[in-house]
Amino acid sequence: MNDINEILIGACDVYMYEFAGAEVPESATIETDEHNVGHCSSGFTVDYKPTKYDVKNQYGQIVKSAVTEEAISAKTGVLTWNLANMALLSTGEYTEDKEGAVRKLVFTGKGKALKTVLIRAVHTKENGKKIRFTMIGQGGSGFAIAFENKEVTIDAEITGIKKIDGFLASFEEELTEEEAAAIIAA
Repeated sequence: MNDINEILIGACDVYMYEFAGAEVPESATIETDEHNVGHCSSGFTVDYKPTKYDVKNQYGQIVKSAVTEEAISAKTGVLTWNLANMALLSTGEYTEDKEGAVRKLVFTGKGKALKTVLIRAVHTKENGKKIRFTMIGQGGSGFAIAFENKEVTIDAEITGIKKIDGFLASFEEELTEEEAAAIIAA
């Protein structure tokens, strides 16, 4: 049974790292300090856009519809400055030089393959249970950075790709014991 009065308020933690696996790892593997992108601004947005095809009869009436394509993307504004995270969103080459005491992200303009990343957003509900959004994607839409008289935000969009058969993205919601019992009883 769903609570028709449940309204979600609040932000989420965002995790992101380069991904080359054949299946989505367990939450404990994804949700680590190393993968946490840090503070975010403007929340986390998921856009799902199916392409629908309508079959019409001789009178122009729709008699059947089907989804022929699905596109999903995630957008966020990252506040925590980290060049390594920015490299995940681009073809930029990230290097660290201990001797020269410098980090660099170099865009070569040579048109390389985009990095494949796993991105996860975790929202904790008022009851302590979590909602997780997971997607494997690429940052082909780039990012924007504005150095202004306010906090610097790295606004990025990651587009989902079908790297794992049968998986484009997922939402997972943890249930309380009462919520789980209601499913079994139904």
